[in-house]
Amino acid sequence: MDNLLEIQNLTVELMSTRGIVYALSGVDLTVRPGEIHGIVGESGCGKSMTAKSILRLHNPQRSRMRGSIRFQGRELLDLSNREMEKLRGTDISMIFQDPMTSLNPIMPIGAQIADMYRIHTKASKAEAMEKAQELLAKVGIEPASKRCKQYPFELSGGMQQRVMIAMAIACSPKLLIADEPTTALDVTIQAQILELLQQLSADMGMSILLITHNFGVVAETCDRVSVMYAGKVVETGNTLDLLQGASHPYSRALIRSIPGGGAKGSRLETIPGSPPALFEPPLSCMYAPRCPYAEEGCQKAYPAMIDCGGGHLAACFKPLDKEVPNHV
Repeated sequence: MDNLLEIQNLTVELMSTRGIVYALSGVDLTVRPGEIHGIVGESGCGKSMTAKSILRLHNPQRSRMRGSIRFQGRELLDLSNREMEKLRGTDISMIFQDPMTSLNPIMPIGAQIADMYRIHTKASKAEAMEKAQELLAKVGIEPASKRCKQYPFELSGGMQQRVMIAMAIACSPKLLIADEPTTALDVTIQAQILELLQQLSADMGMSILLITHNFGVVAETCDRVSVMYAGKVVETGNTLDLLQGASHPYSRALIRSIPGGGAKGSRLETIPGSPPALFEPPLSCMYAPRCPYAEEGCQKAYPAMIDCGGGHLAACFKPLDKEVPNHV
């Protein structure tokens, strides 16, 4: 099966007042047609940076990108700004974390969806408004004709996120990037949004790159998952295989830190230490200072990805033996 998206050795360097920030250091990632692929990791590990790199949303005056991002065999880093503008919203769309920062507060939601649709399709105003109502109904906002006239502040957080999803799928993209789309929502609404994304992926044959820090979301939603740490992918594989037998110590520690059904008053497992500052390129394993399995060699070189079987890859000198982690 040909991959829809292939990221190889992607490096992103950001210019700051304190020097160069090595935000991404050799990221490798693939997304297959029709799959939901999760990216999980601590805050600051590079999840959103990877997503924004795909759409080239970084300020070119304050960033440098190297490597390869191929979408349907087409190298995105070689495209002109105009070619990228045509790609955004049509073939690749993105949902951001907070819909209130993306929606215009003084414009009815129907008009916002219609305007976006007209930009990409050249449809008439009447056709675009009809499409807006169709999209609102598709994401479960009824009655669509009435809701089209409402403003963002008249909708709940979950409804606003559904509006953002409606805008993102308007042109039937092949890839939808969802950057922590349920972060600001309560648990019940989170489940509804995730179920909606799964249904849309199945109905439209659309791939989804789902960014989250929640392994519970990954377990319920994703076909495959990649774990990121300090600007690199440290493990990737089938979701069930990884949850039941993570091979990288960081992945294992993340899974074991999920609150589970242990005895009342039992201590929640945590990962000691803090993620590293990214002002130097990684010359050795960045997780070694926090890793209980670290050896002397871990401090001297960066481990390559090792095939642990069945497409399960881990960047570790000595991948852990398969075992069922706690709380899964």
